[in-house]
Amino acid sequence: FVRPHAWLDPDFLETLFPITMDYTASRTEMSFWCLWSAPLIVATDVRKMSTEKRSILMNPEVIAIDQDALGVAGDIVARDDKTGAQVWAKPLHNGDFAVILYNRHRIFKNAHISVEWKDLPGFPKGGKASSVRDLWGRSDIEEAKDSAGFEAEVAPRDVVFLRVTPAKAAAAPLGE
Repeated sequence: FVRPHAWLDPDFLETLFPITMDYTASRTEMSFWCLWSAPLIVATDVRKMSTEKRSILMNPEVIAIDQDALGVAGDIVARDDKTGAQVWAKPLHNGDFAVILYNRHRIFKNAHISVEWKDLPGFPKGGKASSVRDLWGRSDIEEAKDSAGFEAEVAPRDVVFLRVTPAKAAAAPLGE
């Protein structure tokens, strides 16, 4: 149901709200708001934000996922209720995919989360990525280049937020 001019509205962001929202919870919240293409409404004086809060609310790569021209919301792709592991994804207008690996557990137990690109709805045949970018780390993940998937250990209530560029299919040799 999410499309341009018809957005999910999960409410305002409570980034680093005292007692309830630490850095991890705030970064996770921002990740999902952006994956859902939700309005980014904050209850804070943006002129007086701390460096930590600014790093969450003003990350241009994360905001780009929210503001993507395709205007669709991400959805859950896989989950394991026993470990708390979840994989969420959404397609982007240029053919890339936004992917969240999320550990929903609140206890102090990391979750090993993996995803194969071919399992993402709409991912091109061949299922390889030409690049994978860590949006919070603002860095390319070189070991994931030309990969068929990705895996990570994710702390409780935390996310790994990725931008995945599918590999272009090789052209068939002439005459075939």
